[in-house]
Amino acid sequence: MLRKYLKAKTGHPLNNYIEDFAMKKKIAIGSIILLAAATWGIVKYRSQSSASDPGAVWVQTVQVKESTIPLEVKAIGTLTARSVEITPEIAGHVQKILFQDGTFVKRDTPLIQLDDAVYKAKYESAMAQLSYSENDYRRKNLLGKQGAITKQAIDQADADLKEKRANAQEMSVMVNKMKLAAPFSGVVGKSKVNPGDYVTTGQSVVTLTDTKNLRIEYNVPEKYLPLLKLGQDVSITTATYPDKTFTGKVSYISPTINAENRSVSLYADVTNAADMLAPGMFVNVQQSLGTEEKVRMIPARSLVPVMEGEQVYKVVDGKAFAVTVTIGKRIEENVQILQGLSIGDTIITDGQLKVKNGIPVKVNS
Repeated sequence: MLRKYLKAKTGHPLNNYIEDFAMKKKIAIGSIILLAAATWGIVKYRSQSSASDPGAVWVQTVQVKESTIPLEVKAIGTLTARSVEITPEIAGHVQKILFQDGTFVKRDTPLIQLDDAVYKAKYESAMAQLSYSENDYRRKNLLGKQGAITKQAIDQADADLKEKRANAQEMSVMVNKMKLAAPFSGVVGKSKVNPGDYVTTGQSVVTLTDTKNLRIEYNVPEKYLPLLKLGQDVSITTATYPDKTFTGKVSYISPTINAENRSVSLYADVTNAADMLAPGMFVNVQQSLGTEEKVRMIPARSLVPVMEGEQVYKVVDGKAFAVTVTIGKRIEENVQILQGLSIGDTIITDGQLKVKNGIPVKVNS
């Protein structure tokens, strides 16, 4: 009744107040409806987003690529040297020792002088007889040309000359054998005799060792036999010089397999000009066997140790899946994959510690 009365009374103040109140009420109700709709839309969007990507983990990935790696085999070897026992061929007394123990001597350097007085006397006698035979042959040869003597006499003189010449050469050799010399350059050991000692044929008087040219003897498994070649490079390291690497070349490959340990025996020559190495040393040997083509390599940090061995996480359709792999050689920061992955597979290199099998992942570029 009041609204009808006020409506009839146009312009009444109370009428204007009621109209303003109704207008504000409509605006407030509209704002509430809009806010509710916006809130519902945000909640629905978040719900859908969460449902489509629950628990996704940020990771870094790399593709498995084809590579070429060097083929090498490692072994433990022993350094050896060419060594010989100096022995006399003729018995006699030691007259002089011509070397200092432990010194380096060149080839043909005299080492031991035996008493050669008897053989020198025999040599001088042989030379005198040779001189007489030479003169006798010349005279008879001249007379033969004049027809004064028979050809038989000339032939007899010629035969006698050859015999005396051979005797002189024999005595010269005997005199030289009384002086024992170095057959090659090397280091002499400790003298085993003293001046005045009587030595017999074949008795060792001193050891000579070639320390400048050493040899590394080692064995490798028989499976490497097809890859072994003469002249292949060898790297040698030893605990004596941990920061030093020596080099050599394969100079011998055994033609047979050792039946006890199924290995192949080899040795490599190494130059020891600086005398840093010594015979008898144990060394670590690494022999180059060429290269291996089409090898699958991945970063070593991709590996996840498990009870069964090693695993990597492969990304397929945005999800991570654990794959057990068999690894081969390690080269610097990379590792060879023998089984478990193929060329082009995408694997996780960083962030895999937060990943579980089948969980969605996002790649962080």
